[in-house]
Amino acid sequence: MKKLLIILLVFSVLIPFINADVTAWTSGGDGEIVITGKYIEGFFSGEIPSVGPICGNGIIEAGEECDDGNTVSGDGCSSTCTTEAVEPPPGPGPDVGALITVSPTEFNINLAVNTNVDRIITIKNIGSEATTISVSQQDLDQNVILPVTELTLNPGETKEITVTFVGTSKTGIYTGRIIIGGVSISVSLNVRSKLLLFDSNIVVLNENYQVEQGDKLRTQVTLIPMGEKERMDVTLNYVIKDYQGKTYLTKTETLLIDDKMEFKRNFGTGALPLGKYIVGLELVYPNGVAPSSAHFEIIEKTPVSFFGKIVFFLIILILIIMILLIIFLIKRERDKKKQEVSG
Repeated sequence: MKKLLIILLVFSVLIPFINADVTAWTSGGDGEIVITGKYIEGFFSGEIPSVGPICGNGIIEAGEECDDGNTVSGDGCSSTCTTEAVEPPPGPGPDVGALITVSPTEFNINLAVNTNVDRIITIKNIGSEATTISVSQQDLDQNVILPVTELTLNPGETKEITVTFVGTSKTGIYTGRIIIGGVSISVSLNVRSKLLLFDSNIVVLNENYQVEQGDKLRTQVTLIPMGEKERMDVTLNYVIKDYQGKTYLTKTETLLIDDKMEFKRNFGTGALPLGKYIVGLELVYPNGVAPSSAHFEIIEKTPVSFFGKIVFFLIILILIIMILLIIFLIKRERDKKKQEVSG
């Protein structure tokens, strides 16, 4: 009985720590890991890295007075995310009072180097007044051609614009945004080699493409030989980056491929700030690169309720009692057999 009380006391002390967020790293299983960027430092020591406020991500964080989704001063929120006085414009300007819908709100495009592809964006004025809106891009200077910089729509009017996405002479995964009337369209471009011997695809498996802060990003990777089958070593470069082009994590592994392959890879998200990201994959082989990417979003971690903690504690307590009961029954049975033998 004393042993039982001691065990229960130990577990009652340990239980409050079981729900703590813990990031565990092992040296094997997922290949070589290369960490880049200040947001990932400390991961291998078991620390969850501290991330300061990121000005321009559209989220007001500790230490920021405002965050309007950009780092441009003169619009009421400065480049350091402090509020600033702005003189009112002389008259109604672009985006003032605009009520619009934009479709689609995301592009994930595959194209070869030195090629381009056109995509249509549909904009509708759902307000009761005519409106003039601006059309611009962020971080896509060399990769997108916009047909207009302003657009005027009457009440209820729908217009389409054709945007040209450009694959430069350099392979890689490029991210950015198209901004239409204050509505942000997330863009990721996967620029590959023209001579395609392999194709790659990466898919996010988390429900609704959402990952609670600190949880693992779960993905499935597919590698497909496009020509005659031959055994070949290929390098897989993984990356997690945001739509401002900032890289948070890189990881590399080498595989021998002779046929189609499918496998799963998990990535720790550490203390990534809340927001939208892409996980990218570059399959590198002799004289070629085949990139692909998929979007995901970091959301707030759901707090464990007090009732949930009580239920968890009771489950652990019941398991302990069952284990002790089994041990007691086994011991009693052994003692009974010993008595029968000695008798």
